[in-house]
Amino acid sequence: MLPLRRIFASQLGQNILANYLAVVWMGALSLALIPLYLKRLGAEQWGVVAICMAIQGFLSLLDAGLAQIMPRDIARVAGDRAAEARVFRVFAHAYLGLGLIGFLLGQAGVSWLVAHWFNQGQGLGHDAELALRLVLVQFLFQFANNAHAGYWNGLQAQKLANYRQCAFATVKHAGALCLVYMWRADALAYLAPFALVSALEWWTNRRTVRNGLGAGELVGGNASIADFRTLGREAGALALGVLIGMLVSQIDRIVLSRSVDIAAYGRYVIVATLGLAFMQLQYPLMRAFFPRIARADAGGDGYSRWRLGGGVFALCVLPCALVAAVAPWLLNAWTGDPQIAAEGSLPLRLILGAVAVNAVYQLIYQRILSRGHWRLVVLINLAMLAVVTPVALVAAPTYGIAAGGMAWAAGALVQLGLGLIWWFRTPAARSNT
Repeated sequence: MLPLRRIFASQLGQNILANYLAVVWMGALSLALIPLYLKRLGAEQWGVVAICMAIQGFLSLLDAGLAQIMPRDIARVAGDRAAEARVFRVFAHAYLGLGLIGFLLGQAGVSWLVAHWFNQGQGLGHDAELALRLVLVQFLFQFANNAHAGYWNGLQAQKLANYRQCAFATVKHAGALCLVYMWRADALAYLAPFALVSALEWWTNRRTVRNGLGAGELVGGNASIADFRTLGREAGALALGVLIGMLVSQIDRIVLSRSVDIAAYGRYVIVATLGLAFMQLQYPLMRAFFPRIARADAGGDGYSRWRLGGGVFALCVLPCALVAAVAPWLLNAWTGDPQIAAEGSLPLRLILGAVAVNAVYQLIYQRILSRGHWRLVVLINLAMLAVVTPVALVAAPTYGIAAGGMAWAAGALVQLGLGLIWWFRTPAARSNT
C-alpha cells in the first residue's frame, strides 16, 4: 500500500482530497443551518423555500449532459490557450442561453404555479410569488456559472473550483442567516442573499477565467457556428439519457408538491436533503477516477477500477448503512422536531438505501460512459422513469412523504438490476480494453 504522503502528493490524491473537503464543508453548512432556518421561518415559510428549491432543481434539467461533456472537451485541448478559449466560449454561451430560456419561461409561469399547482397554493400570498421570481434570478446566474466549474474541472484544477464554490456558499448562508434573523422571517429574506451572491459569483468567476486565458487567447478563441453544431450533435447523443435521469431525480418532489400540504412537503425536503447529501460522497471519487477509467479502456490503468470500487464501499455504502440504523435518533437530534423524526425515518432510510445502491451502480455507469454507450443510458433511465412515476403517484395518497423514499428505492433497484444485466451479458464490459 502506498504511503498517504505519496498518495496525496499526486494530482489524483489532491483532487480527491479537495473534492471531499468541499463535500464535507457544503454538507456541514446545510446540515448545521437547516434546523436554524426551520426554527426561525416555521413550517409554512420553509415549505415555500422548499418549493423554490424544487423549481430550481427542475430547471437544472436544462443542463442536458453539458456538465459531463465540457470537462472532457476542455481536457482534450488543455495547454492550447486558443483552443481552451474556443471550447470555453461555446459552453459559456450554451449555458447562458439555456439559463435565459429557463429564466424567462419560469417567470412567465410563476403566477400559474402559485395558483394552480402547489397544494394550498392560494395561501402562499404575494410574498411567496416574489420568492419564486427571486429564485429564478438565482437559477440564471448559478446555471451559467456551471461553465466556469466545467472549465476548471477539465483542467483538473479541482482545488480552485472547490475553494470558490465553498467560499461563495458560505457567504450565501451568512447573508441568509443575517436577513432571516435580523430583518424578516420569511422565504424572501432567505432567498435574497442567494440570488445576489450567485450573480457576484458568476461575475468574479468569469473574470478569473478570462484573466487566466488572456486577452490574446480570447480573441483567437472565438467560437464558430460549426463549434455549436458539433456540441449540439455530441450533447444530443447524451442529452436524452441525462434529461430523463434528472427528471427521475425530481419526480418525488414534483408528485409530493401536488399531493401533500406545504408543511409536510417542507418536512420531506429536510429529510431528502439529509439522505441525498450522502450521494455527494461518491462524486469526488467519480470526478477524480473517470479520466483514468477512460484511459484504462484504451489499454491503460485498469487497476483504477478496483481502487474506485474499494473507495465506493468504504466511503459511500457503509456510511449510508450506519446512518440508516440510527435514523429516528439522528432526525430528532438534528432538527429537535419529534414530528419530523416520526414521519421522516422511513423515507430517510429508503433514500439512504437508494443512495447506497446507486453508488454501486456508478461502478458500472462509469464503464458505460467511457465506452460511449449512450443508448443504454437512455434505456436504463426510461425504465427508471416508468417505475418511479407510478410508485410515487400510487403511494403518495396513502403513505404521504414516505412515497418519496419508495420512489427513490424502486428507481435505484431498477437501475442497478439493468446495469448488472449489461455487465454480465457483455464480455467487453468486463475486459480491460
